[in-house]
Amino acid sequence: MPRIAVIDSQTSGISGDMLLASLVDLGLNQTKIKDAIFDCQNFLAGSRIRNVDFFKTTSHGFAATSLKLEYTDDLNHRQGIEMYRSLTKCCDYLGLDQRAKIFALETLKTIIAAEARVHGIEPDQVHLDETSSIDTFVDLIGCALALQDLKLLGTKFVSTRIAIGGGTVTFSHGTVYNPTSAILEIFKGRQFMLFGGQAEAEMTTPTGAALLANLATESVYHYPNFMPTMVGYGAGQKIFDHPNILRIVVGETPLLNKLQTDSVCLVETVVDDISGEVIGNLIERLSSGMVKDIIVIPGITKKNRPSNLIRIICDHSKLNSIVTCLFMETGTLGASIQDISRVSSPRSIVTMMVRVSGLDFRIRVKITKGSDSKLVSFKPEFDDVKQVAQQTGLSVKKALELISSDIAVKISGI
Repeated sequence: MPRIAVIDSQTSGISGDMLLASLVDLGLNQTKIKDAIFDCQNFLAGSRIRNVDFFKTTSHGFAATSLKLEYTDDLNHRQGIEMYRSLTKCCDYLGLDQRAKIFALETLKTIIAAEARVHGIEPDQVHLDETSSIDTFVDLIGCALALQDLKLLGTKFVSTRIAIGGGTVTFSHGTVYNPTSAILEIFKGRQFMLFGGQAEAEMTTPTGAALLANLATESVYHYPNFMPTMVGYGAGQKIFDHPNILRIVVGETPLLNKLQTDSVCLVETVVDDISGEVIGNLIERLSSGMVKDIIVIPGITKKNRPSNLIRIICDHSKLNSIVTCLFMETGTLGASIQDISRVSSPRSIVTMMVRVSGLDFRIRVKITKGSDSKLVSFKPEFDDVKQVAQQTGLSVKKALELISSDIAVKISGI
């Protein structure tokens, strides 16, 4: 059965050492990880690692694994491009698999890109401060190797909400508000939900944020449907009034390997005092890239009023915009919102040349395949079909028949 993993960062946020410790806690061979960590110092001039250890500890009575790293570093900042080149050499020396190497390098690129946006400079001009020391290499290499050895790099990862803390943070640029701009830049445009959490301190670090952003696809409000098989607990270094632990849960889902799952929002409202034209306008507005699906179901409410149930499925990132539009366009006084899991077959969209009435047209075709990768169905884009009908003078029904017939012949080899 396919695996799924949840990174639970809603209590204490996430840092690089916490993620690495939680992966080790899943049952890794510590010797291999330690050896790789010691090798990191050979690729970052001026750094020396004195000791590496993973040990069992407790945080407010809860058992977890913690990373102890003792090192010296002659430099307090390095060029981002220099760090990237050194990390590349380190990955090659350790013989990391391609996916593990890409994960480590992309995580560092995420940090560099965020710093570039914060300071308004090009990525190749970035100088890293807090993330320039050997402990960053340890987090990136350690996590990449751990994920490789646990065979988790092909696993679907999701995150709970991410606790980022509050208050201020003091570092090389002075005292600034928390979360720092780098944290916000890392998560900007991604489907992760941030919230303050239980401490007036930094709970999520830039390295932890970058690792999470390159490992998980999104935040979910509830755990997905799966059967847990492994649980790892990684303790952080800071002392809070609550357990400072990151939890990672790995499980199996009975869904077929080829099926795709995601977490979406279901928004519903009932209206009984608006016309069909108003509902049609709402559908047009929401169908322009805002929703995954929208359906209107007629019914009868209390006092025998004719009504319509408006049901919308959307990404979490679009929820606020959709609810605002729904209230504004319909005048509804309320809506119910649910977080749901969705299962869909793999699909792709290809563009094919189709000849109709002696003319050639480019038609977008949605192709759906089953769990055995065999063709299940295909469907021409309706807007393209309408355009063919308009240019040839055919009815839409006839144009669809001719286009589908031509596509059926050509698609057999896909």
